[in-house]
Parts: sequence; C-alpha cells; structure tokens
Amino acid sequence: MSRGRIGELLARFEARCDPGPYSGRCIHHRDGGAHDLHVAFGVLTHGDEVGPLPAALGLIEDLDAGRLAFGGRLTIIAGNPEAALAGRRFLEADLNRVFTEGPDSLERRRARELMPALDDCDLFIDLHQTAGPSLGAFWTLPWSTPAWRWIRVAGGGRLWVTRAPGLGFASGTRCGDEYVRRRGVPGLTLELGERGLSREASAAAAAVMRRVLAAADAIAGGASLAELAAAREDLRFLITAHKEPFGDPARRLLPGLANFQEVRAGQRLSGGGPELIAPLSGHLLFPKYPPRGPDGRAVPPVPADLFRLLRPPAAHPLELFGDAGVS
Repeated sequence: MSRGRIGELLARFEARCDPGPYSGRCIHHRDGGAHDLHVAFGVLTHGDEVGPLPAALGLIEDLDAGRLAFGGRLTIIAGNPEAALAGRRFLEADLNRVFTEGPDSLERRRARELMPALDDCDLFIDLHQTAGPSLGAFWTLPWSTPAWRWIRVAGGGRLWVTRAPGLGFASGTRCGDEYVRRRGVPGLTLELGERGLSREASAAAAAVMRRVLAAADAIAGGASLAELAAAREDLRFLITAHKEPFGDPARRLLPGLANFQEVRAGQRLSGGGPELIAPLSGHLLFPKYPPRGPDGRAVPPVPADLFRLLRPPAAHPLELFGDAGVS
C-alpha cells in the first residue's frame, strides 16, 4: 500500500475532524440535533487495516456537504493514525487489546483518550480487516440479541463468528468492542477481508455505516429494531471448535492458508518445522504467519494461537444461548 496515499487520506480526515465534547487526534463528532441516539464507528484500530478509512472520510464529507443527513450524535474514530503512517499494525502495543489497566504505551494512552466517546455511545461498530486472505467478510463477537438485530440491519457480511455471551476474545486483554459491551451497549466488530485499500472494502464499509445511521434515525422516530432486523435475511453462524496453541516457535503453517478455508481432520498443515495435523474438520480462522528469525523460529512475542477451527453450532444461537442481553 502507498504510504503517501494513506498520509493524504489521514490529512483529509483530520482536517475535517471536530472532536466536539471529546479530545484527541482523529476523533470527529457531530450532533444532528434531532435525537440523542449516539452511534460510533471505528477505523484504523490497527494501523495497517486501512480499507475502511476512505469510507469514513467519505461519510464525513457527505454529511458536511448535505448529501447525507443524520439526526443523532455521531462519532468517527481513526484509532491509531501513527501506526497507519508507519505502515504498521501498532507501534508499541496492540490498541485492540489495551482497553485495560497495564503497562504504559502509546496505544494504552490512546485507548484512554478514546474511552470518553466509547463511554457515551449507544452503538459501536469497529471496522477491521484480516492479516491474510479471507473468503468473505464476517462479524466476530459474542452472542446477544441486540447484536444479532443490529448486524442484520447493518449488512456487510452474512457470516457471524460468535461465542457464548460475555466470553472474551483473549484472556487478559480487552478490545474496544469488549470495552463498550461491559456497559451493556452493543459493540460489534466487522472484518472486511484482507487488509489494504480496495474499492470493495471501502464500498462495504460505506454501505454498513449508511444503513446503520438510517436505522438509528428510524428507531428514534419510533421504529422497532426487532422489526427492522426481521425484514432482513438472517445470518450464517460459526463457533470456535478448536484453538491450536502456537507452542514451539519452530512450528510453521503451510503458506497461503485463508480465513474460512475448509480443512479435514488429519490434514497436514505444517509448512516446516514440527509436524502439524488438523485435529478435526472445520473452517480455518486467523492462521498466523509471524516474522521468523534466521533459525526459522517465530520472533517473540509469539501469538497464543497458531490458528482456530470453526464449525456450525448445533442450533441457532438464539436456541443455544437464549434471548441474551449485551455482556
């Protein structure tokens, strides 16, 4: 990706930013004055996931020009602009893991800067991309009935990688959407395919944001979220059936594995180092290809998981987990 192009987009984004009641770089807030529903969108939580940035900028420009209207409160956050300008996922710590107390870092300070806006919103949608190829866009977060309804309304992908209500993504960390959910507010993450600028990622992000704003205006006017959701097609669900510990830093996956690629139990997945066999059949998620040293071993810090395997749940999550609130 072009660093110059990213710098240009960020400069345009920042020039439009008005943080309103909040403070910090690359936070834009506007109040439509018609109702109090507060929607927040996040982009660039990881600095190399730049695909949704043009859509966020376009949304601000369309609102400023009167080509689009929203009657509620809207906050748009470009999470880690410094990492984006450096072409890196993060500089000192993963911003999407540090909405907690812990060692000081640039990203933890940024998380604290973003918390007031996240403390104040009624819905947060964080727009991400995957590190490697993906066979489609997907949502990833625990089950809740409000999330289910908002995702159906938002569109952007019919696949939801879900888990039991309240179950965190990784022990000892907290993502931005998890931080919001601790308040009982829907915090949703959408993965828009492989990282990088693309027309497809920008168009998908733009469509999601516009549908959500239109729905929020309709709900403020008396419409039912449940009815709006019921008018849209339901989702396909997958849940994690296996997490493969990274273990030995010499373990290495076959190159080119994609998110949601199907594998069979007993299939060889090793691309060097100790043998690696799929323990069960399923769909791959988040295969890891960390940097390697001269000896071929993964350079620390080594990820906790080498990959995950997903399977369809035994029943619809509404049957498995019930009519659950956000947790």
